Amino acid sequence: MSIRRSSALAALLLVACHYRPTPVPVQGEPAAIEALAGDWTGSYAGDQSGRSGSITFRISEHGDSAFGDVLMVPAQGIGPRPVDVPAEHLRHARSPQSLAIRFVALVDHRVRGTLEPYVAPDCECRVHTTFTGTVSGDVVAGTFVTRSDDGLEQTGRWRVTRKRD
Repeated sequence: MSIRRSSALAALLLVACHYRPTPVPVQGEPAAIEALAGDWTGSYAGDQSGRSGSITFRISEHGDSAFGDVLMVPAQGIGPRPVDVPAEHLRHARSPQSLAIRFVALVDHRVRGTLEPYVAPDCECRVHTTFTGTVSGDVVAGTFVTRSDDGLEQTGRWRVTRKRD
């Protein structure tokens, strides 16, 4: 086995040993929370930034908590990066490119939440994103607002579909 392959395997095992997804408290009726469980894939598009790409996340319903993250892969260019240092980030995220997601509330087929702060590639500044969406069976679609610490505000749309086995 090559040194490069051995190093990659060691790094993967190290990450797997340290990754501890942070439970995200979910507010909502148990049936509503259960309706959101699964593997979801889709896309996002920023209105002002012009950035677009794919979103993937997994929600495992576990009592009144969920576990999830978002992998935002831009269609072109460099994607967002976490604010925290890589070793710390990998303690609560599956990969260096994924962002922890926090569901705030799920009421009447509407979901509202936030992503962990990240550095946006278009401004190289720290931003906070909130999102809302409507759950309709195996589809969730909605909008997001991204705000920088210095007041820049951008909006966009997102849509995901639950993968079926």
